[in-house]
Parts: sequence; C-alpha cells; structure tokens
Amino acid sequence: MDDQNCRHQRREACLPSRRDFLGGALAVGAGALFSVGPSAAQNGANTNPRRIDFHHHFLAPEVLALAAAKGKPETRVPWILSKDLEDMDKGGTATTLLSAFGQPAVLDDDLETLRQSCRFANEYAAKLRSDYPGRFGSFAEIPMALNDTEGSLREMAYALDTLKADGVATYTSYGDKYVGDQNWVPLCEELNRRKAIVFVHPHSAACCDALAKPVPRTIIEYGADTTRVIANLIFSGMSSRYPDIIWVFSHGGGMMPYVIERFLNATAAEVVPGIVTKGQGGNGVVGSNPRQDKIPKGVLYELRKMYYDTAQSSNPVAMGALRQVVPISQIVYGTDYWFRTAEETGRGLVTNQVFNEAELHAINRGNAERLMPKYRA
Repeated sequence: MDDQNCRHQRREACLPSRRDFLGGALAVGAGALFSVGPSAAQNGANTNPRRIDFHHHFLAPEVLALAAAKGKPETRVPWILSKDLEDMDKGGTATTLLSAFGQPAVLDDDLETLRQSCRFANEYAAKLRSDYPGRFGSFAEIPMALNDTEGSLREMAYALDTLKADGVATYTSYGDKYVGDQNWVPLCEELNRRKAIVFVHPHSAACCDALAKPVPRTIIEYGADTTRVIANLIFSGMSSRYPDIIWVFSHGGGMMPYVIERFLNATAAEVVPGIVTKGQGGNGVVGSNPRQDKIPKGVLYELRKMYYDTAQSSNPVAMGALRQVVPISQIVYGTDYWFRTAEETGRGLVTNQVFNEAELHAINRGNAERLMPKYRA
C-alpha cells in the first residue's frame, strides 16, 4: 500500500508488505525452534526502554472520599502514587496514561454523584501531569454508566479542551448497552470530529456475570466483552462510519485473534500472507464482501486500523496470535498497573521471543509517539 492510499498516515503506519508480514509470521512460528537472539533479550533487560503505558489505573483521593461518605470505603489494596512512580522507574516506564477504572461502583448510584466522580478523577489526573511533567498523561473518564450522553459530551469537552487529556476512556459496556450502540452516536460524531483516542477497558456484561458462577468474571467475561465490542463496532458499521476515531483495546484484543474465522464471516482472506483463511458461513470467496454497505473496506481492514495493548497478554501465546492478525504498528504497551506491574509486563515482552528489537521499540513507545507526537523523545 503506497502513502497516497494510507488514510491515516500521520498517526498509523501502512500495513506491512506481503513479504514483511509473512517474514514476521514465520518468525513467530519458528520461535519454538529458534530464539529471537541474545541481543534482543539482553538489550531489553539492560537498557531503559522508556515505555509509554496505555493501560494504567489510579484512584483519586477525592473519589475515595466520596465513596467513604456514601458508606462504601475502599477495601482493596490501595493505589499509592509513590509506589506507582517506583514501579514505573523499575520497569522502564517513561510516561503513563492514567485511566480511572476500578473506582468504587457505589459512585454509579445517581447521576450527579457519577458526574462528580468523573470530574474528580479527571482533575486529579491533570494535577499529576502538572506535578510530574512528562511522567503522566490521561484518558478522561465520562459518565456513560448511566447512559448520560449529555454529561459525557460536556465532560469530554472539559477534559480534552481545558484539562488537555490525551483521549477518552470507556468501559466496553454499561448494563445492556455496548460501545457502538445507538446511544453512542452523538459521542462518536464528536470523537470522530476530534480524531480522538478512545481507550476501551473490559467490563462484565449484564447478561453474563453469573453464567459460570464459580469463575470470577475477570477470567472469561473481560476477554469476551472486549471481543463483543470490537465486533459490534465493525459489524454495526460504526468503525467505518467514524473512521477518524482511534480505538485502543485492552488485553491484546480479548479473544478476537482466536476467533478470526468468525470475524471473517462469509469471506476469505490471507490473514497470514500466502495462507487463505476461510470465514464462517457463506462461500468464503477471497476478496468477497457480503457486508459492503456497512463495512466497505472489509473486516480485516477495520481490525488492522484498531490498536491493542499488551496488558495481561505479554505472554507468547497471546502476542504470537495477535501479531499474526494485526501489524506491529497497531500494538501498544500496557501494564494494567496497579493490578500488574511494569517489570513483569516488560519482562514478558522480552522473553516471549515473539518480537525483534525494532518491533519491541515500536511497541514500547514508537507507536505511541506516532499517535501522540507530544511524547516524542
């Protein structure tokens, strides 16, 4: 694909050539027989990669106070700023993009409290950015838990224009409403106009929390909910209709790489160059597109426009599968701190033997620099 045909060349790399993609894919397959080489592992371990972390949680003191005032004090292991900075330094993280997921659910009880908690979280993140220049950025929280479109548009404008947040953060679903449902149309129109980054974090859908009762929802439902939203955005036509929104999905895209045949739905494509993968249903003809009206450029094109972070997926199985489906340019570093650490995530990326040194640099910070030039070293 030449530069003329790259719609988002300022912030996205063109898809790799057939030779480059196949070479990368074969390198993954050969991982069982050959290591990436000592230089990648040694350099990854012994130098500071200055990573930019897309998936990093925090709790604002004012939010905790609000929850305590409602009789629901925080009982989990606390988020502590000094420990966060320590982990960043130890794990080679230069800049962290904060998102306030995991706040006490009691704050979703009423609209004004929800709006207030979002404002507290966004202003505290802005304060951290001011107090520690270059170390923190943020994805703004919006009050969509109660389908508050008006409040979300207002908070988005305040966070992006006044607080200078780097983008917007949202859960995959709120009750029975998913990102990409019709209630998101006004938000998507504004996000598309702004060419905004939208960081999507998994939740557990109202339908499915108790389906596997002995199993914590984080084990299955988080990955499933991420996959549902990716599919919802593509098959509803939302990702095609609003092409300038930059979607970033958690945890390596959930289950998406493993159900790629389902996503291809009645078509066939060379997911790995030279190897035709037939989608479920229909004739599965290479190049066919039965959903031309809603997905004019095809499912694989939409999947390869989106971004996917490495949080809780830096292992060789998840990363090996993800890089077969999307180019390296679409993978960004993420830790899931404070639930996981920068040190273990970075170690996983180096030791999984999926990526060479240049690819690790792109994941660690190069792809983020392309999306957000202000963080260029």
